[in-house]
Amino acid sequence: MMFLGCFGRRSSTKESPHGRFTTASLNEDIPTPPRPPQENEAPERLCHAAGQQSTRQGRSPEGQNGVLSPPRSQDGVRNPTAGSIPVVGASSSVRATGLNAYPIKDLRPENVTVCDAHNIMDGLCLQQRKLGRGTFGIVVPGIYQGAKCAVKIMLSTGLDRRAISELLLSPRLIHPNTVATYASRCAQLTHEFFDLLEGERSVDYDPSLPRLLEPVPLTSDDGFGEPRGLNDGSDSLLVLHQILHTLGAETGMMVLIVVQEYCDRGTLESAIRKSIFRPSQQWGVRLARRALLRSSVEIACGLLHLHDSGVVHGDVKPANLLLVSSREDRRGFVVKVGDFGLAHVLPATVNSLYTETSGSLAYMAPEAFQGKVSRATDVWSFGVCLWEMLTGERPYSGCHYWEVLLGVQEGTVELQWPEDDLMTADIIQLGRQCLSHKPEDRPSLDVIIQSLVGIEREIRAELLASQQQEVQQIRT
Repeated sequence: MMFLGCFGRRSSTKESPHGRFTTASLNEDIPTPPRPPQENEAPERLCHAAGQQSTRQGRSPEGQNGVLSPPRSQDGVRNPTAGSIPVVGASSSVRATGLNAYPIKDLRPENVTVCDAHNIMDGLCLQQRKLGRGTFGIVVPGIYQGAKCAVKIMLSTGLDRRAISELLLSPRLIHPNTVATYASRCAQLTHEFFDLLEGERSVDYDPSLPRLLEPVPLTSDDGFGEPRGLNDGSDSLLVLHQILHTLGAETGMMVLIVVQEYCDRGTLESAIRKSIFRPSQQWGVRLARRALLRSSVEIACGLLHLHDSGVVHGDVKPANLLLVSSREDRRGFVVKVGDFGLAHVLPATVNSLYTETSGSLAYMAPEAFQGKVSRATDVWSFGVCLWEMLTGERPYSGCHYWEVLLGVQEGTVELQWPEDDLMTADIIQLGRQCLSHKPEDRPSLDVIIQSLVGIEREIRAELLASQQQEVQQIRT
């Protein structure tokens, strides 16, 4: 069952990381693969980030943490970066240093604007259907400023580093290959807000003690069931109530609302499991390789924008790479980098830093196990994703947790690249470079992009040469 509701100002209504390692002039000849279902495609952990709060009478209300308006159309839009050499060459001098003229500065709690809990969902419509559930929150679809969106609702005991990244960092990462963010808001949960959610069922409580949110009643026992209005806010309040209770909300906690573009094609992980990048009867070797290369370029372009802005993603993996419908080429989608909850801002004077947080085991670089993160750790994770796209297998399948943990650090556990697949030699060579044990031996993302585009051009050139040869043979 799915329902939609809109908030007014106030309403009195109620992956396994284990495994073995094995795993637009260019667009006209890529056929469309079978399109995966949209409704059931959901990332396991989809962190949707922040941008602009809703407006009232032409003004941005208090509690705004970002500025970005959503698009009015959900049609696929041409991606100016995919498979295009100018993207690499146009700013190669800047990207060679990894520093834009506008690097993102250190993010501090005092820069976060906190709003009243009663207003945190103003102008936002929620649907009950769940898109994803992760350690830190739940994602549901919604409507924001007339555009379909994804809304992530999270709880935090305070404005920790992850919360600050979700609220302040995501809105600043604007690029065709990063997930667009529309709004970020946070508020402290209060007894008064719990009274609003619980309505007449509100129980007696000691205002000096933390209070757990009561569950949503399953039935009213009056034979009428649940009200189903669209504009009175009751349904959205119910959705919010359900999510907060599931997350274990209690007074004093911070609730974070992060809104971003709706990625209707799911995740790269789901595409890999559906063998989108593997040859099939409908999807030949050459086309599968071009789909892989084109998607890899988009991932690298998104990560390069982060690196040029002084940001390390910190958790690059297929589940955090989202797909949006697009008419850019015959794949029918474009890949965008998402989930910046574990991202780190690098000071302008350093190339790496140490942290107590870590990404997903199967995608972590050797030095990341010691707490060191840098642009090179993202490159390693990209290399694992490249291997997974090429093989269709899960990294480290068959290995125990400690085998991976120790083996990657010591260099005794390595990905086994396929040796007999067609049109893979150059891809494998690049992938092995990305997985170099020493960070300094890994290529930068601008070099990776140039290499990937060059490989795809060679594959296309081979096809054109073969077609010309066939035409000449027919004529003779």
